[in-house]
Amino acid sequence: MKAEDVMNFLVDHRAANVTPGYISEQLLSMSWIIDAKDSARIIEVGKQWLGSDDPFRVAVAIGLENETYLVDSWEEIVDLAEPLKERFPSTATDVDAWMVRAEAAYERRRKGAFFDQGVEGA
Repeated sequence: MKAEDVMNFLVDHRAANVTPGYISEQLLSMSWIIDAKDSARIIEVGKQWLGSDDPFRVAVAIGLENETYLVDSWEEIVDLAEPLKERFPSTATDVDAWMVRAEAAYERRRKGAFFDQGVEGA
């Protein structure tokens, strides 16, 4: 079974009260216990889901950004944000939260620093 099959199964067969964030959390947890190739596939599918016509899949993908980089730069997130909110108004809060979570991480990535800049000598 492929990682994307599991991802699609979880979304397509979710209980009525399951939120996109819960699916994202499960996928991120799963990525720690499967081989690297399949773990990377979760991120690739997440990238594809950002362009999906399914607002639930878009929201799941946004939730994957907690521990991963789905795009290459902060500017890419900015470019994606407004069109996503326009296409799927129900995801606006998730998109805004994604931007808040991601901004510092992408800034550290741009600078090549894993830790915040103010911790030298700590």
